[in-house]
Parts: sequence; C-alpha cells; structure tokens
Amino acid sequence: MTLVTGSSGGIGASVVDALRARGDIVLGADRAELEGQDVDSFYALDVTDEQQTRDVVRQTVADHGRIDVLVHAAGVLGGTPDPLLTTTEEFERVMRINATGTFTITREVANLMRDSGTKGTILLLSSVAAKEARVDYLPYNASKIAVLHIMWSMAKILGPAGISVNAVNPGPVNTPMWAQLAEQSAGAQAARDARAAQLPMRRFAEPAEVANAISFLTDPINRYITGVSLDVAGGAHLGVGS
Repeated sequence: MTLVTGSSGGIGASVVDALRARGDIVLGADRAELEGQDVDSFYALDVTDEQQTRDVVRQTVADHGRIDVLVHAAGVLGGTPDPLLTTTEEFERVMRINATGTFTITREVANLMRDSGTKGTILLLSSVAAKEARVDYLPYNASKIAVLHIMWSMAKILGPAGISVNAVNPGPVNTPMWAQLAEQSAGAQAARDARAAQLPMRRFAEPAEVANAISFLTDPINRYITGVSLDVAGGAHLGVGS
C-alpha cells in the first residue's frame, strides 16, 4: 500500500504512474485531484494542516489496512527569487509547506508503521538546491536542507523497527515548478539553457527519470538502504558527495 503526496504535481504524478506500473496499490493525496489519474483512492490534503494530515493518514489505514510506502512529493518553490525582497511571511509559508509539512506527515506515518510492526519505506523529496549557496529562492533552498535532516534523523530512529527512510534530490526537472521559475525570469529560455549547460548531462531531467529512482528506493528488496540522499541531477555536484 503506497501513499503519494503531491500526487497531482509533475514528479508526484510520474511517481504514481511508476508505482502503479510495478503493481502497487497507490493512494494519491494533494490539494486537488488530477483529472483522469489512475489511483486506487484519492484524499484531499493540505500538508500545512496538522489535523488534516493526521486524519488522512488514519483514513488511508481505515480504508486500505496499512501504509507500506510513503512518497512525500508535495512542495512549492515560492514566489520571490530575490532573498532581499522575500518577506518573512513568504519565508515562513514555504518552510511550513516544504519543511514542517514533511516533518508532520513523516511523523504520522512513522508512528503508524512502528506501532503496527510494518517494515515499510519512507521516501522524501529534497533537492540539489539544499547543497549549495544560491542567490535566489532562499526559503526553498533552506526548506530542502531541512528535509535532509528530517530524513537522516528518522532513518536513525526507525532503523531498529526495520523501516527505511531516504531522500531523492532532483536537479532541474521539466515540471510546472521550473515553468514557474522561467515565467518569473525575463530571459526564461536563456536561463534554462544556461542551467542545463552547467550539468554534465546538458539537459533537464524528465519527471519519469526521478520517479524511476524513487521506484528503486521504495522497492521492498532495497529496504536495507536507509539514510541515503540520492541526487537525480544529471551529474550536478560531481566530487562533492551526496
């Protein structure tokens, strides 16, 4: 039984497709349902709402018996590129969605798995933006390094219960989030081309390529892998480590 949050987004929707293709029962959760998406159940979820998050986790168990895999793909970029123009309110909003929301649902699923004796897998979405100083989208970058710390801590806490916790760190991906960034830039295509040129692969990832890595890390046969931060970024940060 697999719960995918952010199931209507670019990466989330590809994760749903990949896990359905390998035979998982997939439950989607997002603020709005993606029309025509092939999920076994869908749950409306605002990850900033602690009680709703708790209720959705409990309802999935009531409806389907258990959660074996959580893929938490919900997140936002933020609306202001320049950190010196970013309001405290926006910083807190992005952190609440990307970092606090990740902590809340991870905590709820972790307790459920441990209490029920489920040897499951939790997979979080961070970003290569967590690993370097950048001059734009500071709240996003800060929130994504917080995700890594949540993952590392939970991997240590949950390992004795046989639960693996990992993160995938995408680089630039052809998703609506990058389309938003491009729209906010005066030289959208030039900015995309310049970013792609920085990568050894010289291109953005497709959502399915990120989903394939997530499929690997959430496969039960790979549960011994835990505490791993896996870059899916076309070779970004070569030599820096992960």
